[in-house]
Amino acid sequence: MKSINQTIVAPTTSLTNQAIALIRISGDEAFDIINKLIKYPIDKTKNVLFKKLYDEKELVDEVIITSFVAPNSFTGEDVIEIACHGGILNTQRIIKLIIKKGARMANKGEFSQRAFLNNKIDLIQAEGINDLIFAKNEMALKIGVNNMGGIYNNGILEIKNQLLDVISRIQVSIDYPDYDDVEGSSIDELTLSLEKINVYVDKLLKRSKLANSITNGIKTAIVGKTNVGKSSLLNALIQEERAIVTDIEGTTRDIVTGQINFQNLTLDLVDTAGIRKTNDIVEKIGIEKSLNVIDNSDFILLVVNAENIYDQDNKDLISKIGDKKHLIVVNKKDLISNKDIIEISKKFNNVIFTNASNYDVDDLINCIEKMFLNEELLKNENLVLINIEQINLVEQIKDKLLKSLNSILEGMPIDIVNVDLNVAWNLLNELVGEQYDEEIIDNIFKKYCLGK
Repeated sequence: MKSINQTIVAPTTSLTNQAIALIRISGDEAFDIINKLIKYPIDKTKNVLFKKLYDEKELVDEVIITSFVAPNSFTGEDVIEIACHGGILNTQRIIKLIIKKGARMANKGEFSQRAFLNNKIDLIQAEGINDLIFAKNEMALKIGVNNMGGIYNNGILEIKNQLLDVISRIQVSIDYPDYDDVEGSSIDELTLSLEKINVYVDKLLKRSKLANSITNGIKTAIVGKTNVGKSSLLNALIQEERAIVTDIEGTTRDIVTGQINFQNLTLDLVDTAGIRKTNDIVEKIGIEKSLNVIDNSDFILLVVNAENIYDQDNKDLISKIGDKKHLIVVNKKDLISNKDIIEISKKFNNVIFTNASNYDVDDLINCIEKMFLNEELLKNENLVLINIEQINLVEQIKDKLLKSLNSILEGMPIDIVNVDLNVAWNLLNELVGEQYDEEIIDNIFKKYCLGK
Protein backbone atom coordinates (compact mmCIF):
# COMPACT_ATOMS: atom_id res chain seq x y z
CA MET A 1 0.00 0.00 0.00
CA LYS A 2 1.61 3.23 -1.17
CA SER A 3 1.79 6.00 1.41
CA ILE A 4 -1.60 7.53 2.13
CA ASN A 5 0.21 10.79 2.84
CA GLN A 6 1.16 11.28 -0.81
CA THR A 7 -1.01 13.55 -2.94
CA ILE A 8 -2.46 11.71 -5.92
CA VAL A 9 -4.03 12.67 -9.26
CA ALA A 10 -5.99 10.86 -11.96
CA PRO A 11 -8.60 11.56 -14.63
CA THR A 12 -12.06 10.65 -13.33
CA THR A 13 -13.47 10.60 -16.86
CA SER A 14 -12.16 8.47 -19.71
CA LEU A 15 -9.31 9.81 -21.82
CA THR A 16 -11.09 10.53 -25.08
CA ASN A 17 -12.08 13.46 -27.23
CA GLN A 18 -15.04 14.89 -25.35
CA ALA A 19 -16.42 18.26 -24.34
CA ILE A 20 -15.30 18.17 -20.71
CA ALA A 21 -12.82 16.01 -18.79
CA LEU A 22 -12.58 15.83 -15.01
CA ILE A 23 -9.29 15.52 -13.12
CA ARG A 24 -9.14 14.87 -9.37
CA ILE A 25 -6.31 15.72 -6.97
CA SER A 26 -6.47 14.36 -3.41
CA GLY A 27 -4.08 14.82 -0.50
CA ASP A 28 -2.46 17.32 1.83
CA GLU A 29 -0.73 19.19 -1.02
CA ALA A 30 -3.80 19.51 -3.27
CA PHE A 31 -4.26 23.26 -2.68
CA ASP A 32 -0.51 23.96 -2.88
CA ILE A 33 -0.27 22.17 -6.22
CA ILE A 34 -3.22 23.90 -7.87
CA ASN A 35 -1.96 27.27 -6.67
CA LYS A 36 1.28 26.67 -8.58
CA LEU A 37 -0.74 26.51 -11.80
CA ILE A 38 -2.86 29.66 -11.42
CA LYS A 39 -2.00 33.35 -11.10
CA TYR A 40 -4.15 34.16 -8.08
CA PRO A 41 -4.05 31.50 -5.31
CA ILE A 42 -7.29 30.08 -3.99
CA ASP A 43 -8.06 29.88 -0.29
CA LYS A 44 -8.41 26.56 1.49
CA THR A 45 -12.20 26.60 1.47
CA LYS A 46 -15.01 24.78 -0.30
CA ASN A 47 -15.59 26.68 -3.53
CA VAL A 48 -16.28 26.58 -7.26
CA LEU A 49 -14.12 28.94 -9.34
CA PHE A 50 -13.35 29.76 -12.97
CA LYS A 51 -9.58 29.88 -13.46
CA LYS A 52 -6.87 29.88 -16.11
CA LEU A 53 -4.16 27.23 -15.80
CA TYR A 54 -0.56 28.11 -16.69
CA ASP A 55 2.63 26.20 -17.32
CA GLU A 56 4.94 28.89 -16.03
CA LYS A 57 3.78 31.84 -18.20
CA GLU A 58 2.14 29.80 -20.97
CA LEU A 59 -1.65 29.49 -20.90
CA VAL A 60 -2.72 25.85 -20.79
CA ASP A 61 -6.52 25.91 -20.44
CA GLU A 62 -9.50 27.69 -18.95
CA VAL A 63 -11.10 25.46 -16.32
CA ILE A 64 -13.62 25.17 -13.52
CA ILE A 65 -12.03 24.30 -10.17
CA THR A 66 -14.10 22.75 -7.38
CA SER A 67 -12.35 22.58 -4.03
CA PHE A 68 -13.16 20.48 -0.94
CA VAL A 69 -11.52 20.72 2.47
CA ALA A 70 -10.78 17.67 4.63
CA PRO A 71 -12.61 15.87 6.08
CA ASN A 72 -15.59 17.03 4.02
CA SER A 73 -14.76 15.31 0.74
CA PHE A 74 -15.19 11.89 -0.85
CA THR A 75 -11.72 10.74 0.20
CA GLY A 76 -11.75 12.57 3.54
CA GLU A 77 -8.73 14.59 2.33
CA ASP A 78 -8.27 17.97 0.69
CA VAL A 79 -9.56 17.52 -2.86
CA ILE A 80 -9.34 19.62 -6.00
CA GLU A 81 -11.42 18.69 -9.04
CA ILE A 82 -10.59 20.32 -12.36
CA ALA A 83 -13.15 20.40 -15.19
CA CYS A 84 -11.05 21.06 -18.28
CA HIS A 85 -11.62 20.86 -22.02
CA GLY A 86 -11.71 17.19 -22.85
CA GLY A 87 -9.13 16.57 -25.54
CA ILE A 88 -6.84 13.61 -24.85
CA LEU A 89 -3.63 15.60 -25.23
CA ASN A 90 -4.98 18.50 -23.19
CA THR A 91 -6.08 16.26 -20.31
CA GLN A 92 -2.76 14.41 -20.30
CA ARG A 93 -0.83 17.67 -20.37
CA ILE A 94 -2.65 19.01 -17.29
CA ILE A 95 -2.10 15.73 -15.41
CA LYS A 96 1.62 15.82 -16.26
CA LEU A 97 1.81 19.39 -14.95
CA ILE A 98 0.13 18.36 -11.69
CA ILE A 99 2.58 15.46 -11.28
CA LYS A 100 5.47 17.84 -12.04
CA LYS A 101 4.27 20.09 -9.20
CA GLY A 102 4.34 17.30 -6.61
CA ALA A 103 1.52 14.76 -7.06
CA ARG A 104 1.84 11.17 -8.20
CA MET A 105 -0.48 9.19 -10.46
CA ALA A 106 -3.18 7.40 -8.48
CA ASN A 107 -3.52 3.63 -8.56
CA LYS A 108 -6.76 2.04 -9.71
CA GLY A 109 -9.42 2.60 -7.07
CA GLU A 110 -7.10 4.61 -4.84
CA PHE A 111 -9.57 7.46 -4.26
CA SER A 112 -12.17 4.96 -3.01
CA GLN A 113 -9.46 3.17 -1.01
CA ARG A 114 -8.58 6.41 0.75
CA ALA A 115 -12.24 7.07 1.45
CA PHE A 116 -12.39 3.65 3.13
CA LEU A 117 -9.14 4.13 5.07
CA ASN A 118 -10.34 7.56 6.25
CA ASN A 119 -13.64 6.04 7.49
CA LYS A 120 -15.77 7.88 4.94
CA ILE A 121 -17.25 4.60 3.70
CA ASP A 122 -17.24 1.00 4.92
CA LEU A 123 -16.21 -1.95 2.78
CA ILE A 124 -19.79 -2.78 1.77
CA GLN A 125 -20.21 0.78 0.50
CA ALA A 126 -16.86 0.59 -1.29
CA GLU A 127 -17.85 -2.60 -3.07
CA GLY A 128 -21.21 -0.97 -3.89
CA ILE A 129 -19.36 1.76 -5.80
CA ASN A 130 -17.65 -0.84 -7.97
CA ASP A 131 -20.89 -2.79 -8.43
CA LEU A 132 -22.56 0.43 -9.58
CA ILE A 133 -19.84 1.21 -12.12
CA PHE A 134 -19.84 -2.27 -13.66
CA ALA A 135 -23.60 -2.94 -13.42
CA LYS A 136 -24.92 -4.99 -16.37
CA ASN A 137 -28.63 -4.47 -15.70
CA GLU A 138 -31.10 -2.41 -13.68
CA MET A 139 -31.11 -4.74 -10.68
CA ALA A 140 -27.32 -4.63 -10.37
CA LEU A 141 -27.54 -0.85 -10.70
CA LYS A 142 -30.12 -0.63 -7.90
CA ILE A 143 -28.12 -2.88 -5.58
CA GLY A 144 -24.93 -0.92 -6.30
CA VAL A 145 -26.63 2.40 -5.51
CA ASN A 146 -28.17 1.05 -2.29
CA ASN A 147 -24.89 -0.46 -1.07
CA MET A 148 -22.85 2.60 -2.06
CA GLY A 149 -25.16 4.78 0.03
CA GLY A 150 -25.14 2.32 2.95
CA ILE A 151 -28.95 2.41 2.96
CA TYR A 152 -29.41 -1.11 4.32
CA ASN A 153 -26.14 -1.59 6.20
CA ASN A 154 -27.81 -1.10 9.59
CA GLY A 155 -29.04 -4.70 9.49
CA ILE A 156 -25.53 -6.15 9.38
CA LEU A 157 -24.38 -3.72 12.08
CA GLU A 158 -27.28 -4.79 14.30
CA ILE A 159 -26.33 -8.45 13.78
CA LYS A 160 -22.79 -7.55 14.87
CA ASN A 161 -24.15 -6.00 18.06
CA GLN A 162 -26.36 -9.01 18.76
CA LEU A 163 -23.48 -11.44 18.21
CA LEU A 164 -21.20 -9.38 20.43
CA ASP A 165 -23.88 -9.50 23.13
CA VAL A 166 -24.06 -13.31 22.89
CA ILE A 167 -20.26 -13.65 23.01
CA SER A 168 -20.12 -11.33 26.03
CA ARG A 169 -22.80 -13.28 27.92
CA ILE A 170 -20.98 -16.55 27.26
CA GLN A 171 -17.65 -15.03 28.32
CA VAL A 172 -19.16 -13.82 31.60
CA SER A 173 -20.42 -17.37 32.23
CA ILE A 174 -16.91 -18.72 31.55
CA ASP A 175 -15.09 -16.13 33.68
CA TYR A 176 -17.58 -16.20 36.56
CA PRO A 177 -19.02 -19.75 36.68
CA ASP A 178 -20.47 -19.18 40.16
CA TYR A 179 -22.88 -16.58 38.77
CA ASP A 180 -25.51 -18.67 37.06
CA ASP A 181 -28.18 -15.97 36.95
CA VAL A 182 -26.61 -13.66 34.35
CA GLU A 183 -29.51 -12.35 32.29
CA GLY A 184 -29.82 -14.07 28.92
CA SER A 185 -27.11 -16.64 29.62
CA SER A 186 -29.17 -19.79 29.94
CA ILE A 187 -28.79 -22.40 27.21
CA ASP A 188 -32.34 -21.75 25.97
CA GLU A 189 -31.78 -17.99 25.82
CA LEU A 190 -28.43 -18.30 24.05
CA THR A 191 -29.95 -20.78 21.59
CA LEU A 192 -32.82 -18.41 20.81
CA SER A 193 -30.43 -15.48 20.26
CA LEU A 194 -28.19 -17.50 17.95
CA GLU A 195 -31.18 -18.81 15.99
CA LYS A 196 -32.33 -15.21 15.30
CA ILE A 197 -28.85 -14.22 14.12
CA ASN A 198 -28.59 -17.34 11.98
CA VAL A 199 -31.96 -16.65 10.32
CA TYR A 200 -30.82 -13.16 9.30
CA VAL A 201 -27.50 -14.41 7.90
CA ASP A 202 -29.20 -17.29 6.09
CA LYS A 203 -31.68 -14.92 4.40
CA LEU A 204 -28.85 -12.52 3.48
CA LEU A 205 -26.90 -15.39 1.92
CA LYS A 206 -29.90 -16.67 -0.10
CA ARG A 207 -30.77 -13.18 -1.37
CA SER A 208 -27.18 -12.47 -2.27
CA LYS A 209 -26.55 -15.76 -4.10
CA LEU A 210 -29.69 -15.26 -6.16
CA ALA A 211 -28.80 -11.64 -6.92
CA ASN A 212 -25.22 -12.57 -7.83
CA SER A 213 -26.44 -15.10 -10.37
CA ILE A 214 -29.07 -12.80 -11.87
CA THR A 215 -26.91 -9.68 -12.07
CA ASN A 216 -23.56 -11.21 -13.07
CA GLY A 217 -24.90 -13.72 -15.57
CA ILE A 218 -26.96 -16.89 -15.33
CA LYS A 219 -25.09 -19.74 -17.00
CA THR A 220 -27.46 -20.62 -19.84
CA ALA A 221 -26.95 -23.50 -22.27
CA ILE A 222 -28.65 -23.62 -25.66
CA VAL A 223 -28.90 -27.34 -26.47
CA GLY A 224 -30.70 -29.56 -28.93
CA LYS A 225 -30.34 -31.77 -31.95
CA THR A 226 -28.60 -30.67 -35.12
CA ASN A 227 -30.22 -28.16 -37.46
CA VAL A 228 -33.01 -27.05 -35.09
CA GLY A 229 -31.86 -23.42 -34.96
CA LYS A 230 -29.69 -23.19 -31.82
CA SER A 231 -27.15 -20.87 -33.44
CA SER A 232 -29.91 -18.76 -34.97
CA LEU A 233 -31.44 -18.44 -31.52
CA LEU A 234 -28.13 -17.29 -30.01
CA ASN A 235 -27.72 -14.69 -32.77
CA ALA A 236 -31.31 -13.49 -32.36
CA LEU A 237 -30.97 -13.11 -28.59
CA ILE A 238 -27.70 -11.16 -28.65
CA GLN A 239 -28.57 -9.34 -31.90
CA GLU A 240 -25.24 -10.33 -33.39
CA GLU A 241 -24.06 -12.83 -36.01
CA ARG A 242 -21.70 -14.62 -33.65
CA ALA A 243 -22.58 -18.20 -34.49
CA ILE A 244 -22.26 -19.66 -37.99
CA VAL A 245 -25.71 -20.49 -39.35
CA THR A 246 -26.22 -22.90 -42.30
CA ASP A 247 -28.58 -25.66 -43.33
CA ILE A 248 -25.78 -28.21 -43.00
CA GLU A 249 -26.19 -30.51 -40.01
CA GLY A 250 -23.38 -30.39 -37.48
CA THR A 251 -22.14 -26.87 -38.42
CA THR A 252 -21.47 -25.90 -34.79
CA ARG A 253 -18.72 -28.24 -33.58
CA ASP A 254 -17.56 -26.35 -30.50
CA ILE A 255 -18.84 -24.00 -27.85
CA VAL A 256 -19.95 -20.49 -28.93
CA THR A 257 -20.75 -17.91 -26.22
CA GLY A 258 -22.57 -14.62 -25.92
CA GLN A 259 -24.26 -12.43 -23.32
CA ILE A 260 -27.64 -10.74 -23.16
CA ASN A 261 -28.66 -8.11 -20.60
CA PHE A 262 -32.35 -7.84 -19.75
CA GLN A 263 -33.72 -5.12 -17.51
CA ASN A 264 -33.19 -7.02 -14.27
CA LEU A 265 -31.04 -9.99 -15.23
CA THR A 266 -28.16 -11.10 -17.43
CA LEU A 267 -27.76 -14.39 -19.27
CA ASP A 268 -24.38 -15.89 -20.19
CA LEU A 269 -25.37 -17.87 -23.25
CA VAL A 270 -23.56 -20.94 -24.56
CA ASP A 271 -24.48 -22.36 -27.97
CA THR A 272 -23.51 -26.02 -28.09
CA ALA A 273 -22.88 -28.55 -30.82
CA GLY A 274 -25.97 -30.33 -32.13
CA ILE A 275 -26.52 -33.67 -30.44
CA ARG A 276 -26.86 -36.65 -32.75
CA LYS A 277 -25.20 -39.98 -33.56
CA THR A 278 -22.12 -39.38 -35.70
CA ASN A 279 -18.86 -41.03 -36.78
CA ASP A 280 -17.09 -37.67 -37.13
CA ILE A 281 -14.39 -37.59 -34.40
CA VAL A 282 -14.35 -33.78 -34.14
CA GLU A 283 -18.14 -33.57 -33.95
CA LYS A 284 -18.18 -36.30 -31.28
CA ILE A 285 -15.89 -34.15 -29.12
CA GLY A 286 -18.25 -31.20 -29.57
CA ILE A 287 -21.26 -33.31 -28.61
CA GLU A 288 -19.48 -34.54 -25.47
CA LYS A 289 -18.76 -30.91 -24.56
CA SER A 290 -22.45 -30.10 -25.10
CA LEU A 291 -23.51 -32.75 -22.59
CA ASN A 292 -20.96 -31.42 -20.07
CA VAL A 293 -22.30 -27.86 -20.55
CA ILE A 294 -25.75 -29.05 -19.46
CA ASP A 295 -24.25 -30.29 -16.18
CA ASN A 296 -22.49 -26.98 -15.56
CA SER A 297 -25.36 -24.64 -16.47
CA ASP A 298 -28.06 -23.13 -14.27
CA PHE A 299 -30.63 -22.63 -17.03
CA ILE A 300 -31.26 -24.64 -20.21
CA LEU A 301 -32.91 -23.63 -23.46
CA LEU A 302 -33.76 -26.92 -25.20
CA VAL A 303 -34.35 -26.07 -28.85
CA VAL A 304 -36.56 -28.45 -30.87
CA ASN A 305 -38.60 -28.50 -34.05
CA ALA A 306 -42.25 -29.52 -34.00
CA GLU A 307 -41.61 -32.66 -35.98
CA ASN A 308 -38.94 -34.03 -33.63
CA ILE A 309 -40.11 -32.82 -30.24
CA TYR A 310 -41.35 -36.27 -29.23
CA ASP A 311 -38.42 -38.36 -30.50
CA GLN A 312 -36.09 -40.39 -28.28
CA ASP A 313 -33.12 -37.99 -28.55
CA ASN A 314 -35.17 -35.13 -27.12
CA LYS A 315 -36.60 -37.40 -24.42
CA ASP A 316 -33.01 -38.27 -23.47
CA LEU A 317 -32.09 -34.58 -23.35
CA ILE A 318 -35.07 -33.75 -21.13
CA SER A 319 -34.02 -36.60 -18.84
CA LYS A 320 -30.44 -35.24 -18.84
CA ILE A 321 -31.69 -31.76 -17.90
CA GLY A 322 -33.64 -33.22 -14.98
CA ASP A 323 -34.72 -30.68 -12.36
CA LYS A 324 -32.67 -27.81 -13.77
CA LYS A 325 -34.64 -24.71 -14.65
CA HIS A 326 -35.33 -24.88 -18.38
CA LEU A 327 -37.55 -23.94 -21.30
CA ILE A 328 -38.43 -26.03 -24.35
CA VAL A 329 -38.05 -23.68 -27.31
CA VAL A 330 -40.00 -24.87 -30.34
CA ASN A 331 -38.30 -23.07 -33.22
CA LYS A 332 -39.51 -22.37 -36.78
CA LYS A 333 -43.03 -21.64 -35.55
CA ASP A 334 -43.97 -20.28 -38.97
CA LEU A 335 -43.98 -23.92 -40.13
CA ILE A 336 -46.26 -25.11 -37.30
CA SER A 337 -50.05 -25.19 -37.53
CA ASN A 338 -52.18 -23.64 -34.81
CA LYS A 339 -53.54 -27.11 -34.02
CA ASP A 340 -50.01 -28.42 -33.38
CA ILE A 341 -49.14 -25.37 -31.26
CA ILE A 342 -52.18 -26.01 -29.05
CA GLU A 343 -51.38 -29.73 -28.76
CA ILE A 344 -47.71 -29.14 -27.87
CA SER A 345 -48.66 -26.46 -25.33
CA LYS A 346 -50.98 -28.91 -23.58
CA LYS A 347 -48.26 -31.56 -23.24
CA PHE A 348 -45.47 -29.23 -22.02
CA ASN A 349 -45.93 -26.57 -19.34
CA ASN A 350 -42.66 -24.80 -20.03
CA VAL A 351 -42.78 -24.44 -23.81
CA ILE A 352 -42.34 -21.33 -25.94
CA PHE A 353 -42.47 -20.84 -29.73
CA THR A 354 -39.96 -18.82 -31.75
CA ASN A 355 -38.77 -18.13 -35.26
CA ALA A 356 -35.13 -17.36 -34.58
CA SER A 357 -34.05 -16.92 -38.18
CA ASN A 358 -36.43 -13.93 -38.39
CA TYR A 359 -35.36 -12.67 -34.93
CA ASP A 360 -38.85 -13.40 -33.62
CA VAL A 361 -37.88 -14.13 -30.00
CA ASP A 362 -39.90 -11.54 -28.04
CA ASP A 363 -42.15 -14.18 -26.44
CA LEU A 364 -39.08 -16.10 -25.31
CA ILE A 365 -37.47 -12.98 -23.80
CA ASN A 366 -40.68 -12.08 -21.95
CA CYS A 367 -40.96 -15.64 -20.62
CA ILE A 368 -37.36 -15.66 -19.36
CA GLU A 369 -37.84 -12.31 -17.60
CA LYS A 370 -40.95 -13.62 -15.83
CA MET A 371 -39.16 -16.83 -14.80
CA PHE A 372 -36.33 -14.95 -13.10
CA LEU A 373 -38.17 -11.84 -11.94
CA ASN A 374 -37.76 -11.87 -8.18
CA GLU A 375 -40.11 -9.50 -6.39
CA GLU A 376 -38.24 -9.97 -3.13
CA LEU A 377 -35.03 -8.66 -4.66
CA LEU A 378 -36.79 -5.82 -6.47
CA LYS A 379 -38.77 -4.60 -3.46
CA ASN A 380 -36.94 -5.99 -0.43
CA GLU A 381 -35.52 -3.29 1.81
CA ASN A 382 -32.70 -5.43 3.12
CA LEU A 383 -29.01 -5.68 2.38
CA VAL A 384 -28.13 -7.64 -0.79
CA LEU A 385 -24.54 -8.43 -1.78
CA ILE A 386 -23.55 -9.35 -5.33
CA ASN A 387 -19.78 -9.46 -4.93
CA ILE A 388 -18.55 -13.06 -4.81
CA GLU A 389 -15.87 -12.36 -2.17
CA GLN A 390 -18.47 -10.82 0.13
CA ILE A 391 -20.82 -13.74 -0.43
CA ASN A 392 -18.02 -16.15 0.45
CA LEU A 393 -17.50 -14.29 3.72
CA VAL A 394 -21.21 -14.56 4.53
CA GLU A 395 -21.03 -18.31 3.80
CA GLN A 396 -18.16 -18.64 6.29
CA ILE A 397 -20.08 -16.60 8.87
CA LYS A 398 -23.13 -18.82 8.45
CA ASP A 399 -20.97 -21.95 8.78
CA LYS A 400 -19.48 -20.77 12.09
CA LEU A 401 -22.85 -19.67 13.46
CA LEU A 402 -24.44 -22.99 12.54
CA LYS A 403 -21.54 -24.87 14.08
CA SER A 404 -21.93 -22.91 17.33
CA LEU A 405 -25.67 -23.44 17.37
CA ASN A 406 -25.28 -27.19 16.87
CA SER A 407 -22.62 -27.30 19.60
CA ILE A 408 -25.03 -25.72 22.09
CA LEU A 409 -27.84 -28.08 21.12
CA GLU A 410 -25.49 -31.07 21.47
CA GLY A 411 -24.47 -29.95 24.97
CA MET A 412 -20.87 -29.09 24.11
CA PRO A 413 -18.88 -27.00 26.64
CA ILE A 414 -19.80 -23.33 26.34
CA ASP A 415 -16.18 -22.19 25.85
CA ILE A 416 -15.97 -24.31 22.67
CA VAL A 417 -19.11 -22.60 21.39
CA ASN A 418 -17.49 -19.21 21.90
CA VAL A 419 -14.47 -20.13 19.78
CA ASP A 420 -16.59 -20.38 16.62
CA LEU A 421 -18.61 -17.31 17.58
CA ASN A 422 -15.44 -15.26 17.86
CA VAL A 423 -14.41 -16.41 14.38
CA ALA A 424 -17.85 -15.36 13.07
CA TRP A 425 -17.41 -11.99 14.79
CA ASN A 426 -14.04 -11.45 13.12
CA LEU A 427 -15.51 -12.40 9.73
CA LEU A 428 -18.31 -9.86 10.22
CA ASN A 429 -15.69 -7.21 10.95
CA GLU A 430 -13.88 -8.24 7.78
CA LEU A 431 -17.12 -7.97 5.79
CA VAL A 432 -17.69 -4.32 6.75
CA GLY A 433 -13.96 -3.52 6.78
CA GLU A 434 -13.47 -2.88 10.49
CA GLN A 435 -10.79 -5.56 10.43
CA TYR A 436 -8.61 -6.12 7.39
CA ASP A 437 -5.25 -7.09 5.97
CA GLU A 438 -3.51 -4.37 3.95
CA GLU A 439 -2.67 -6.73 1.10
CA ILE A 440 -6.30 -7.86 0.83
CA ILE A 441 -7.49 -4.25 0.79
CA ASP A 442 -5.01 -3.43 -1.97
CA ASN A 443 -6.34 -6.33 -4.05
CA ILE A 444 -9.96 -5.31 -3.48
CA PHE A 445 -9.45 -1.79 -4.84
CA LYS A 446 -7.31 -2.91 -7.77
CA LYS A 447 -10.57 -4.11 -9.36
CA TYR A 448 -11.71 -0.50 -9.65
CA CYS A 449 -11.21 1.68 -12.70
CA LEU A 450 -8.63 4.48 -12.69
CA GLY A 451 -9.92 7.69 -11.15
CA LYS A 452 -12.43 6.08 -8.80
